[in-house]
Amino acid sequence: MESAVGYIRVSSEEQVEGFSLNAQEERIRAYAKSQDYHLLEIYRDDGYSAKDLERPAVQRLLQEVPQGKFKIILVYKLDRFTRRLKDLTEILEYLTKSDVKFESVTEPFETKTAPGRLMLNVLGGFAQFEREVNAE
Repeated sequence: MESAVGYIRVSSEEQVEGFSLNAQEERIRAYAKSQDYHLLEIYRDDGYSAKDLERPAVQRLLQEVPQGKFKIILVYKLDRFTRRLKDLTEILEYLTKSDVKFESVTEPFETKTAPGRLMLNVLGGFAQFEREVNAE
């Protein structure tokens, strides 16, 4: 049984729209159970934008990667983790070096294959595009 952690986030605007942390957490827990992962912890950033990595829980999560206590990071959707393609690329390189997988419970991509990485970059590009459109 592989050890996993989850990461959930909502921005202030999403809180108003009802995109709840609890709903994300429920989906991550159900997915982890379906994959036979041992879910150690859920990292929560409440009221933070994903425009950058200046969020307490994501910083703590990234600092704990080299400790080796988990092998998988689960998110509800890629845009919960980051809406900046450059950050996504750098984080995935960092996770790969630490032998940690990154999985979305709602989006099918595989970071170990060229088509999977392409899909991940397309999703990351759309997340960044959506953030930029909203900012305009």
